[in-house]
Amino acid sequence: MNQDNLSQLQQISTPKMFKRDEYICYEGQPGDEMYIILKGVIGIFITSPMGTLTEVANIKQGDFFGEMAIFDNLPRSASCIAKEDTVCVAINKEKLIPFFASCPDMAAKLVENMSSRIRKLNSEVYKNTHYVQNQHVQRFRIPVDYSSHAIKEPYHEPQYINEYKQACPICQRAMTIVNVKRNVLEKKNIDIDGRITYLACEPMWLDIVSCPYCYYTNHYLNFFKIIEANFDKTKALLKEQHTPIVENNTMLKSDLDRLVLKYLQAININENFNSSDCVLLGGMWMNLYWLSKDAKDARFTKYAAVHAAKYYKEAIDDNKIFDKTDRCSVALSLATLFGYLGYPDVATKYCNIALDCQVEEVLQRAMKFKETL
Repeated sequence: MNQDNLSQLQQISTPKMFKRDEYICYEGQPGDEMYIILKGVIGIFITSPMGTLTEVANIKQGDFFGEMAIFDNLPRSASCIAKEDTVCVAINKEKLIPFFASCPDMAAKLVENMSSRIRKLNSEVYKNTHYVQNQHVQRFRIPVDYSSHAIKEPYHEPQYINEYKQACPICQRAMTIVNVKRNVLEKKNIDIDGRITYLACEPMWLDIVSCPYCYYTNHYLNFFKIIEANFDKTKALLKEQHTPIVENNTMLKSDLDRLVLKYLQAININENFNSSDCVLLGGMWMNLYWLSKDAKDARFTKYAAVHAAKYYKEAIDDNKIFDKTDRCSVALSLATLFGYLGYPDVATKYCNIALDCQVEEVLQRAMKFKETL
């Protein structure tokens, strides 16, 4: 970038400084700015099927990021985190087009970057073409297998969470969104089935976002991804099925009860409008499986395990997980579910998939689980 372009950029942009490990933007969060790095390094992270952050790229001085969100008006496709103290300039959409008109080299670089992303997306679609079929989704309800439990939400250390105001995509009323700063969470333990416990924070209690006004509820990754074509259908679903249960059910009073209800809402929303995302649906059922185990609710633990296994099995069998490590991790979780449900032969099949993992931590858990079969 020459001095003239830099001078123009300074006139239309806002300088922003970020400390090491600070989030610039969150995956799934709406965005209206793109950024150019003047100094420092930014890590690009996506959320793995197991809920952890996976770094997919590093970008440095002179590079830019966040442009997709301001052109397609969709939520951020990744989290951007400063790897060291970093200085950027932020440009909103209204000022971006005139700048590119006077700075064609930057416009060309932007087009090249976006073309690369589109080619990668097309490759993934070619490798894994799935057509969403219309299917009947049962009416939203609270399963008879669930019993009320007087369990309070665990403590979350403030340093691990970030709160901000954002309009609900359905009713447009301002609400509080909570994001977990997953890059600084401190792991305490990881179980064979993939459950990770952390010090002073339990992310699965915060992964579901719910509007307190219209009761629209979804996983944080998908909360703002609902497309405009589904707005009216979603409103009708909430009014006819969700709202009566949320407002009139007097049996579910504890923190855990309300969380389970939100998970069930989010699952129902995605079964209606996002049924092909078996990893997301399986992951939400897996969280309910772990939560019900914590509550020592044997009936609902089995109920959640059956549903988690159903979606994870489809994700593995239909090759819906591109990354090999993620595929192996999900396969191991699936194997433990089948082991819990009393199907050792099926558990062995999926454990063998996990044993092909090249990540030592996953491999060791798979080997340990196979010894129990």
